[in-house]
Amino acid sequence: MRLPPSPAVYIQRDDQTARSMAEKADMENHKRGRDVEISPGRLIIKSPDGTRWSIEVDNSGTVSASSL
Repeated sequence: MRLPPSPAVYIQRDDQTARSMAEKADMENHKRGRDVEISPGRLIIKSPDGTRWSIEVDNSGTVSASSL
C-alpha cells in the first residue's frame, strides 16, 4: 500500500484520504483467526520442490489441483 506523502501543513482532507485508503486496503487483507473465503481468485500453493499448484473445487465439492 502506498499512501500519499505527508503535507508540510496538516490538511484534514488529506488525512481523511489517507485513512480511507488504509481502511480499504485493510478490508482486502485476510485476518488471523477468521475464515478465509477466496472468490474471485485462486488458491495457489507451492510444493517443497517449488512447483506451484492451483487448488480448485467444483460444484459437487470435488477438490482438484492443477500445476501452474
